[in-house]
Amino acid sequence: MTTINAILPVISFCFLFSSSVQAVDFINFQSIDTSLYFQSGNKVDPEKTLSPIIEAFGDYKIGDMYVYSIWQNSLQHDYQGDKSTYYYKFVPRLSASKITGYDFSYGPLKDVLFSQWIAKTKNVKYDYFPGISLDWQVNGFSWLRTIFYFENNSKGSWNDQRIHIDYGIPFTNRLGDFRIVGTFDYTLGLHDNPEMIDFKPELHYDLGKQLGYQAGHLWTGVVVNPVKNKYKIKDTPSFRTNQFSYGVFIRYSFF
Repeated sequence: MTTINAILPVISFCFLFSSSVQAVDFINFQSIDTSLYFQSGNKVDPEKTLSPIIEAFGDYKIGDMYVYSIWQNSLQHDYQGDKSTYYYKFVPRLSASKITGYDFSYGPLKDVLFSQWIAKTKNVKYDYFPGISLDWQVNGFSWLRTIFYFENNSKGSWNDQRIHIDYGIPFTNRLGDFRIVGTFDYTLGLHDNPEMIDFKPELHYDLGKQLGYQAGHLWTGVVVNPVKNKYKIKDTPSFRTNQFSYGVFIRYSFF
């Protein structure tokens, strides 16, 4: 597993880079977003945090990849743990339709993909979750993806499974342009693991457009994050891991 963990980031970055001759044909679309989140009501982590976040997404000839990184900083002066930590993940996906040339769409089903979740937390070994992804075409959604993962976590054992959903829903009203984006994660609680439910919807408001600038770049909004058994740590009266945190953010999309 040490060898596998060492080469996983290299495999992931193959989605981002190709030779100059092939680059135009290989890359369909790329984007990068930066955000600053203030959040309160956290459990396990410091109760109040301030976190810069960088996200990137690329659509490529053979699939796509999502990259997420966060640097979380405590605003709780009496917190006894690490007051600053980081987490990052790569989610490269290989598209069955793009690679084979066969149309796998059927009804609302858009594509079938082989997905990988490669994650690293400060002072913790890599997590590696392979899985199968289903992409959907649903009216009202910009995107809707469901992924079933087999978890090989930092403890080095295939001891749980996870269902992941992420989505984007744009809408407009008299106040301006909005979108609801978010994720939902459910771990099955196999073996000695407690089941975990982690729901994180966000409401984004296109502040840049409202101020007279180009639409789709400067966003602000709110986030809530109800979690059951956060980080797969069972909630007990002596150590609470169930949370309902909330926060605000400012976000800029470069592309």
